[in-house]
Formats: sequence, structure tokens, C-alpha cells
Amino acid sequence: MIANSARVFPQEDTPAPVLPQENTPAIVFPQGSTSTHILYPTRFYILGIFSFLAFNQCAFWLTFSPVSPSTQIYYNIPSSTVDLLLNWGPIIFIPTLPLVYLLLNKRNGLRRAVIVLAIAGLVSTALRVIPSIVTSPSSPRFRDISLPFLHAGQIINAACGPLVMAPVSQLSCLWFGPGERTRATTLAIMANVFGSTVSFLVNPAIVSRPSNLPNLLYFHLALAFVGAVITLIYFPAQPPTPPSVAAELLMQEGTQSSNSGFTDFMKGLRTSMTNLSFVLLSTAGGIMNGTFAVWAGLFSSILYPEYSETQAGWFGFCSSLAGIIGALCLGALADTPRFRRRLKMLILISFIGCFLSVLWLQLSVRSIFYDAPILGSTQITIGLSLLLAGLFQGAVSPLIYEGLAEIMYPLPESLSASILVQWNNIACISLLFVASGRYKLINLLVLIVIALSIIMIIFARITYRRQDEEERKKNKTIIGMEMNENVSTIESQP
Repeated sequence: MIANSARVFPQEDTPAPVLPQENTPAIVFPQGSTSTHILYPTRFYILGIFSFLAFNQCAFWLTFSPVSPSTQIYYNIPSSTVDLLLNWGPIIFIPTLPLVYLLLNKRNGLRRAVIVLAIAGLVSTALRVIPSIVTSPSSPRFRDISLPFLHAGQIINAACGPLVMAPVSQLSCLWFGPGERTRATTLAIMANVFGSTVSFLVNPAIVSRPSNLPNLLYFHLALAFVGAVITLIYFPAQPPTPPSVAAELLMQEGTQSSNSGFTDFMKGLRTSMTNLSFVLLSTAGGIMNGTFAVWAGLFSSILYPEYSETQAGWFGFCSSLAGIIGALCLGALADTPRFRRRLKMLILISFIGCFLSVLWLQLSVRSIFYDAPILGSTQITIGLSLLLAGLFQGAVSPLIYEGLAEIMYPLPESLSASILVQWNNIACISLLFVASGRYKLINLLVLIVIALSIIMIIFARITYRRQDEEERKKNKTIIGMEMNENVSTIESQP
């Protein structure tokens, strides 16, 4: 059981002190306060469970692509089928995202969403191992039996994508204080990214030959089982008391709007899409991340023939790992008082750094305009350019989540996050179908998209409504406490 000690942030006044009961945080309410903002240690457990499930979801999604040759041999399927198993992710993501938003904004929506995520992950991984149990690769019907189970498992896991990406801002707002939210959002997002990073190394190590592919599927089933068990054992819907003003409003809305439905979703969507700054920031972040994801999957083609697939895989791994490190560092910086209201500056610097890094790579490889690189390249220069590109691209993602939540407050954080990841997947799936295999074109498009995103960021204006409301209530509390002290002093005088 999680310890119930807590950091206490008294807010507005209450009539009298409240003595703590057994197994509850030691809280003393100032006179006249209606609420006290507390940070519970449980928040780290909640973030850890969610991050583990997010890691699993991305790892399960990338089961077959890193070991595509072995998958083709084991199931006797073409590479196009392996690609479809991967592409179910963005295909299913788009129609299921509105349903996830509706679920998140029901009473105890976050807990329901996480439980669905855990159970769906277990079901999807269990389906994929059934063919290996009921038949064998030597059977003439093995392929026909296996494919329905593989597609069903990948589709169910793909439907979990919105359950991983949409709740991140809501989770950080609900459980963490104002000085921790960006870092919490960063960890939740980067856990999903880390799943893909690890898959490109672990999957080939486990599947050293085609006959070992079931070992990978059983390993994923074990991860899903652990995630489902610990989630079902303990995952509270919300903290006993809110950690901030924004969380207090979110918890009140969750209680009062238990019947929130499609009409509320459309109203919030209309409000968001009529806010120019929101449209500019969400579009810039969404299309940039979607294009970058497709581009990163083509490193082996972009770098061929100067570099092997193995080298391209390591370049991709280092780029992804750099993105995680960049996000953690910039997220921590954005949580400091000095930079808490400078999200636009940090976002713009990251976009410009990413543009320059990608431009460096463009000049070092073949492009749509020329067959020979303009700049000479070595493993060090290629690796450094991709590392910097991943560093800046990864660093900017959580800042955009938090920036959108600030702009659209008091609308739910899940709404702004949903719109952002929808742009992401629209860009991703558009490139997968429109420019499939045209790596030189995508190599140019990623540079153009980043440049357009920089222009959109310049014209966007981030208003810190959530922070303004929290500071307003904090100042109101201080004034109220001072007045109570003055009254107490006067009453105590003879």
C-alpha cells in the first residue's frame, strides 16, 4: 500500500482546524479555507503504472517490424502484410480517439481508461500467441489460422493508442502540482517512445532466428499480464484531495459532468478550433511529430548505400534515446519558476534546433534534387545530426501538450491532447499512403514541415490561463489568511 504522507499546500480559508485521522495526511486547514492542496506520494505510483502500460502499448505495436524478415519466414507472409500489422496503429487511432475522449470525461474517466488499456493489452497479446499453441508452422493451414489472430491482436492494441496519448495532460494535472506537471507529462509521453526505442534492440535479440518468434510473443504476453494485474490491484480514480486549483476544477467537473457526451465534445472542439493560437500550435506540433515519425522509419533507405541497415538501426536508436533525454531535461527546465511562462521561447528554440539538424543531414545524403551528397559524411556526422534532430524533436513534444492545456483552460486537458495527437496521426497516415516508399520525397517534406511549423509557432500566442487562475486563488488565500490573523489579533486584545 502506498504511504499516505503528503506535501501540504493550504489554499483558501476554512472555518476551523481539522485534526488528522489515522492513515490520513497530517493537514491543518487555515481559518476560512474551503480546500487544501496536497501532493500525495501515490502520484509517483500512478505515473509509474501508466508509464509501464504506455511502454507496453508501443512495444506491442512494434512487435513485427523490427524483425520483419523473420516474421515473413515464420508466417509465410509478404512484407506488405508486415507493414499492415504496423499501419493498423494510425488507421485505428483516428476513429477511436473521440470515443476515448468521451470515456476520459466521464466520472472516474481516467481510471476507467487505464483499466481498459491494461485489459486490452492483455487480450491483444493473448490473441497473438494462440496460433502457436493450436497449430505449428509446419501445418499447411498455419498462415491462414495465424493471420486473423495477428490482425485482431494488432487492431485491439492500436485502439489502445488514444488511451496512451490522450490522458497524459489530464493525469499530470489531476495528480501533480504546478511545479511538476511538465515533467510528469514528459515521463508519460516518453515512456511510450521508449517502448519503440527498446523494441528495435530487444526484438532482434530475442528473434535471432524465425523459429524464436513465439518467444517474443510470450514475452509480450508476460509484460501485459504484469501490467493488467498491478493495475487491477490498485489504481485509484483520483487523489483524496486536489493538488492544485486546476485539479480541483477537474475533479469537480468529473463529479458534476458524469453524463458528458458527444454534444460537450463538439462544443469543446468548436471552441478549440476557433482559437487561432490553439490551431497554430496544435497543427505545428501534430504534423511535425507525425512527419518525423514516418521519416525516422525510413533511415535505412535514406542512408543507403553508404550505411548498412544495422548502422541505420543504431542511428535511429540513438536519435530516439536523445529525444527522451531532451524531453526530460527541457521538461524539468520548463517546470522551474523562471521558465514556467516561457513555453513559446523553449518550443521555438527546439523547432529551430531540429530544423538545423535535419538540414545538416539533408546536405549529407542523397536527395530529390541531387544524387550525390553536397557535404561529405562520416558515421560521426550522420550520427550527430540525427542525435540532435531527435533531441530537439523529443524535447518539444511535452511542451506543446502543456502549452495547449494552458491556452484552452478551463476546457479538459484531454481535449487539447486529443486534438494534438489526432493531427499527429492524420499526418502520419497521409504520408504512409500518399508517399509510401518515396523516401527522398519524405526526406524533403520533413524539412518543409518543420519550417512551416516554426512560422506557425511564431504567430501563436500562449496564454497561461491555468497558471493565472492558480496564482489568483493563491493570492486570494494569502489575503484571506492575513485578514483572519488581523481579526484574531483584535479579538485577543483586552
